[in-house]
Amino acid sequence: MSLVDYTKFRLKPAEEIRGTFKQINRIFILSCAKCYKIFEEENEEEYTHLLDILGEDHKKIVGHAMIDFLCNNFLSEKRILNLDLSNCASVGVISCGLGVQFVAKLLEGKPVYTLADSVQQSGNSTTEIGYHGISLEEEKCAGCSQCYLNLTGGICPITNCAKGLLNGPCGGATDGKCEVNSSFDCAWVKIHERLKKRGEKFTLESVQIRDYSRPSLKLKSDLSLQNQTLRGEGFYGGLHPLEKKGKTADKKIESFPEPKIAVIFLSQHAGRRAEPSVRLGDKVKVGQKIGEADGFISSPIHSSISGKVISIEERIHPAFQRKDLAIIIENDGGNKFDPLIQPYKDFENLPKETLLEIIRERGIVGLGGAMFPTHVKLSPPKKIDTLIVNGCECEPYLNGDNRIMIQHPKEIFVGIRIIQGILGAERVFVAVEDNKLEAITTLNKFLDKSSSVEIVSLKTKYPQGAEKVLIKRILDREVPSKGLPLDVGVVVSNVGTVFAIYQAVVEGIPLFQRVITVSGENLARPGNYWVKIGTPFKDIIEYCFDKKGGGFLEEYELKMGGPIMGISQTSLDSSVIKGTTGFIVLRKPPVKVSEERDCIKCGRCVEVCPMQLYPLYYSLYGRKGEPGKAIKYNVEDCMECRCCESVCSSKISLLSFIKQEKEYACSSNKA
Repeated sequence: MSLVDYTKFRLKPAEEIRGTFKQINRIFILSCAKCYKIFEEENEEEYTHLLDILGEDHKKIVGHAMIDFLCNNFLSEKRILNLDLSNCASVGVISCGLGVQFVAKLLEGKPVYTLADSVQQSGNSTTEIGYHGISLEEEKCAGCSQCYLNLTGGICPITNCAKGLLNGPCGGATDGKCEVNSSFDCAWVKIHERLKKRGEKFTLESVQIRDYSRPSLKLKSDLSLQNQTLRGEGFYGGLHPLEKKGKTADKKIESFPEPKIAVIFLSQHAGRRAEPSVRLGDKVKVGQKIGEADGFISSPIHSSISGKVISIEERIHPAFQRKDLAIIIENDGGNKFDPLIQPYKDFENLPKETLLEIIRERGIVGLGGAMFPTHVKLSPPKKIDTLIVNGCECEPYLNGDNRIMIQHPKEIFVGIRIIQGILGAERVFVAVEDNKLEAITTLNKFLDKSSSVEIVSLKTKYPQGAEKVLIKRILDREVPSKGLPLDVGVVVSNVGTVFAIYQAVVEGIPLFQRVITVSGENLARPGNYWVKIGTPFKDIIEYCFDKKGGGFLEEYELKMGGPIMGISQTSLDSSVIKGTTGFIVLRKPPVKVSEERDCIKCGRCVEVCPMQLYPLYYSLYGRKGEPGKAIKYNVEDCMECRCCESVCSSKISLLSFIKQEKEYACSSNKA
């Protein structure tokens, strides 16, 4: 059984197209690459068909560009304005009415001709849920099957006028406003103004008689405004998932019970795995180094408990989901600290080289999940003028960073001073989403008004905490393709990392524990906890869910991290690592998840990608086994936020293809 082709437009009848071309010369053709059609290959079938219809008149075409999702105003505007349209007298558009309206408004000084009719996919297509496309602005298309935009200068009266096309101009507009509702611009006034600019006049030609019953302008406007506001708020793309932070938002950070057995992995950072510096049978203390960094991009590992090394073996790593080396320590219950742990009382007088060495030796890595060694990030080869402290924590359920800001604001500002001293950064922004009002209020109370630090409240939206998104959002700086924040003079550090830097430098404490949120369904003890690195997952399950480990993963899904970017776990024998931001437990659905289907090019992945990429091509070339072709669509710029996969109507595992293609790109660059 083949899937229905839900493409939103088709070429106008051949005679109508030929009639249009009789009155024009030097036309540039813009064609939409279609949506809602099985996506198997790139093709230009509509444009090829147009050339066949025109015959000799095809010589009047001076150029052609095919654009994915032409109605995506934000992305398409950039592409169209980069085209050379100086040699054309007019523009022809092959798309549904959304694309035509957008092009007509963008190129208002040029005649724009509609070469396609929108396709009605429903007998009730003009209801509030019947509009086409993924346009992020006010254009709408009701799919009325005969596009009148050639007559009206690219402004649709069907979706913008209370009386519709067939009744013609009402003549009742006052000061350019609708006679039915004076808060709306009169579509007909706008039509005549645009036609006047082009030196054209409106003539009502033969049209089909149809029923134009539709919802009120207010309802349509409210729905459209809601979508525009949410989609365009703060930055392009992104999602507004259900936050579900309420269970733990007000819960103070508590100490989690110490593990009887700690499973401490030697890979808890980006770069090379640490080398074990202890042997079987050795006795260790809390904070003692048990793994030595193996190179510059690496980080030491410290024991989180005192006890005896009973094994050095492979366990399933929670991030990689494959076996990796871990040091297994049996807790002696003594909680004896390494005597080398000493505070640095005169830290403000220490040179930056010494501070960097302390941060390195204490094993500090990025605690937002990336686990990049912090001493490397704070040693940029370029001048840094701005530090952004990331307190967004935009994943649902998670509240660890939120609680650190509420409970430890003073320590955060000391950590900021340490980083600022190392980098020489002139400005500091602490970015917090506006769903964390208590954190914003608390930080502002401790803010020294004479300092260079500014607390920035941001509209809540996922994935606002991504480095490149934050930099664009706060500073309006674009990190270049394949570039890093340091390329635009910025370092971004997670608020938990800033607190860990304070602990390392001021108190001398290595990174052997961290704050995590435990939340989800059917919890006995949801909360925010100081958890020792190496605490087995089964300990957390038994304590927070009052449930033994046997059969747990058959009934529940356990995600390390948030529900969107979190990694599903396959073994309770794994353990907490430095990059563990939380544990989310969700009951598995009683029915099987829908199986993966063919891409229908619906465009939803493009609409939500904050990096302005086209993820549909990653699945296209991934399925074809041609990962190299994904490189031209900038797959290396993907930050793996999973927005595309979250909204994919075909349930395609886009991230798996993306990771494969990024690995291919990386190996190709090395070669």
